[in-house]
Amino acid sequence: MGLKISFYGAAGGVTGSRHLLETGEARVLMDCGMFQGHRRESIERNKNLPFRPRELDAVLLSHAHIDHSGGLPLLSKAGAEAPIHCTGATQELCGIMVMDSARLQEEDARFFNKIHQADGQRIEPLYTEEDAKKTLARFKANEYGAEFSPARGMKARFLNAGHVLGSAMVQVDAQTTGGPLRLLFTGDLGRRKALLMRPPEPPTGVDVLLIESTYGGRMHEPVLDVEGKLADVLRRCVAEKGKVLIPSFALERTQEIVFILEKLRRHNAIPKIPVYVDSPMAVNITQVFNRHLDGFCFDDEFKAATAKQVDPFGFESIRYVRTSEESRRLNDTDGPMVIISASGMCEGGRVLHHLRNNIDKETTTILIVGYQAEGTLGRSLADGAKKVKIFGLEHEVWARVETMHAFSSHADQGDLLDFIGRLSPRPRKIFLVHGDADQRRALAGRLASEGVGGVELPEFGQSFDACA
Repeated sequence: MGLKISFYGAAGGVTGSRHLLETGEARVLMDCGMFQGHRRESIERNKNLPFRPRELDAVLLSHAHIDHSGGLPLLSKAGAEAPIHCTGATQELCGIMVMDSARLQEEDARFFNKIHQADGQRIEPLYTEEDAKKTLARFKANEYGAEFSPARGMKARFLNAGHVLGSAMVQVDAQTTGGPLRLLFTGDLGRRKALLMRPPEPPTGVDVLLIESTYGGRMHEPVLDVEGKLADVLRRCVAEKGKVLIPSFALERTQEIVFILEKLRRHNAIPKIPVYVDSPMAVNITQVFNRHLDGFCFDDEFKAATAKQVDPFGFESIRYVRTSEESRRLNDTDGPMVIISASGMCEGGRVLHHLRNNIDKETTTILIVGYQAEGTLGRSLADGAKKVKIFGLEHEVWARVETMHAFSSHADQGDLLDFIGRLSPRPRKIFLVHGDADQRRALAGRLASEGVGGVELPEFGQSFDACA
C-alpha cells in the first residue's frame, strides 16, 4: 500500500490542525488541534472525530498552540491509548496549556449557563481536567533531530520550525509499496527574521510537503517597525488615561510583547505605565521560557540580549496576575494601563471579561497582535464590527481597534516561497494547509507563476495517495 493522507482539520481554514497518515501497517495522526470560530460549528467539529481514535498507533505533535494540541484530550475521551510524540519543551508547555484549556472550558460553560439560566440555553465543556490528565500521561519527549519509530514501517524526527518555543517540523520516512517516501509537515512555520526564534532550515530529500499558508497572500510589516508603533499606542494611552487591551496568545506572543516593553522602558522610549499580564497560563509559560533561554530554537541575538539578565520578562512596572480576584479589580481601576490577556482570538478566558467591561469606552484601545480566524470574536473586532456578542450578549464597540501584523510568528508569503525554494530536490507534491481560502489560492498562484507544480489545496475530509 502507498501512503494515504487524510485532512481532518486546518484544510480550508487555520484551526483544528489534524492530518492522518495511513499505510498497510500504521495509522499516525499529525496534530490534533481545537477548532475555533462560530460556537455551534466549532463544537460539532471538535466533538465528531472522523476517524477511530482507538486505532491510532501514534500522534506526532508539532507544537503546543491549542489549534494544534487542544483536541488531544478528545482522543483520550474516545479511548485512544496511542503515545503522543513531541519535543521536550512542547511536552512541558502542553502540561500547562492543555490543562488550562480544560479548566477554561469548564469555567466558560459554568458562566455561560449561569447568565443564560432564564432562557434555557446550556453548553457542556468538550472535555474535563481528568481527560486532560489522561492525555498528558501519554506524552513522550524527543530531542530535535533524533530519529525514532512512531509506528511499524515509519521513522520520524522533529526539526526546528522557528515558530514558538518547542515548535517542530515533522519529518516522516515511510516504507511504502512504491519504495521509501519522505514527508515533511511544517506545522506552523516561523519567519526568516523573528523577535525570539531561530529561523527554520529545510531538510533534503522531501518527496511530499505539507506546508502552512496562514499568510500565503500577505507580506508582514518589518519586525523593526514593532517598537515604534507600540510606543505610539502607549503614549496615546497615557495621554488619554485609558486602557490598552491586548488579546494575546499565552505562548510566544505574550513573551515577545513583554520583551519589547522591557526594552522600550529601559531606553526611556515610553512613559511609565503599569503593565498587567492577566493570564495564569501566560505566567506559567513565561517561567518555562526562562528555563529554556539557552535552548536550541532561540535566535542567537535574543540569547545574547538576555545572557546577562536573570529574568528578561520581568521589570519594575509589570505585574503578573494569577487570581480571578486580582483580575476583576483591574476592571474597577482607572487607567492608564496595559492588560495582556488570553485568549489570542478572544474566544475564551479572562480577556472576554476585560472586553465586556471596556469595549464601550472611547479611551480603550484593543490591540490585535495575532492572526484571527474567521468566525472568532477577534476577527470581528479586527474587521471593524460595531456590535459584537460576548458570552451571548450584544455590546457596542466604541473602543479603538488597531492591528499589528509585525508581531506574527507565522511565515509570510516571502518566507514561504523562500522555504519551498530551498528544498532540494523540489517535492513531487505540495499540500497547502492551515490557511483561509484566499491565502491558499494566493500562495498557489505564486507557486504556479514560478513553475512549481504538484500543488494541492485539500479540503476537509479529502484523502490523497502520496505515492500516486
